Amino acid sequence: MTIEPHEKKGTAPKLGVYVNNRAAVFLGEGFTLSDLIDLAVSAEDAGLDFVSVGDSLLAKPRYSPIVVLAGIAAVTKQIELTTGILQPHMRNPVMLAQEWATLDVLCGGRTSLGVGLGTGPLELVEAEYRLIGIPKRKRGVAFDEAITLLRQLWTEPEVTFSGEVFQIDSATVGFSSARRPHPPILVACGGYVPEQAGTGPNDFYSPETAGTFTGPFERVVRLGDGWITGIVTPDEYRRALGVVDALAQQRGRKLDDGFERRLNCFLHIGPDAAQARQVGQEFLESYHRLPFDSETLDRWLIAGTAEACAEQISAYVDAGVTSFQFVLADHQQQRQLERLANDLAPRVRDNVTVAAMA
Repeated sequence: MTIEPHEKKGTAPKLGVYVNNRAAVFLGEGFTLSDLIDLAVSAEDAGLDFVSVGDSLLAKPRYSPIVVLAGIAAVTKQIELTTGILQPHMRNPVMLAQEWATLDVLCGGRTSLGVGLGTGPLELVEAEYRLIGIPKRKRGVAFDEAITLLRQLWTEPEVTFSGEVFQIDSATVGFSSARRPHPPILVACGGYVPEQAGTGPNDFYSPETAGTFTGPFERVVRLGDGWITGIVTPDEYRRALGVVDALAQQRGRKLDDGFERRLNCFLHIGPDAAQARQVGQEFLESYHRLPFDSETLDRWLIAGTAEACAEQISAYVDAGVTSFQFVLADHQQQRQLERLANDLAPRVRDNVTVAAMA
């Protein structure tokens, strides 16, 4: 099967595919790093808006995200390159600012930077923080400081900073990114707390918040040029977006059309809904190395026929989502991309166009 390019219509959301640099590790010969690069080229040929890669040290081992995106930059011309997400606080901020700006120049200003705290099996997440020498209890502070430093290093000639975690004296990257004033930063925030501890992908749980979607949304409007979230129902998303908007207004900030609102979701398109859900669940549990309860699965996995998937996506568009990061929940990554590009994307765009005309 070939992938045919599609024209974008009206106010349709941005559609992107997660070219899975973890799957390229755990699927072995079934999906190699070379296959990943080919998948990114296919995504561009199909007219998708962006490709993204993820980040982890020990919790979910994978190929290095910036290096992978540099490889993709070499064989693509237009598609946006991003992360969904990268953990900036696990790197020296000056080195990260230099490496990401280099990537942005290399690809002609096509990058945006999706950032988040990351998650995974609790013992492995804790091991990651021991490895980098930052107490896990300070990861939120480290994250905030890292984003603040990235912005300064990309826009100021010289930076001095003294924080709880990072200290920098008279540092400079020495050059600017191609995208001005700097690549947009999309902050991941918000998570579903499952009813039962030890299920789902997140490493946080408390009886008080079990069964709810929650997060420190103030961080989004304070640090972000956009917002990434997932494992959320359309109604919950609408309410959370209202909170984000209200917090922005309190800070004297208006979140206009340039503020991207991205949903991360797993996707399996297939003719049989039950089988699509089962295959999707098996993939998620292999990917995260954790069991998934039904509630978390149904919040994060869009599965079924292209028509049914398009209806679910339309509900999120109605709730305010402006872009979708699709993680292909299938060992056959190329097959799933073909279904996304040929069967699902035209329906999503047509649905939005029809709604706009109504």
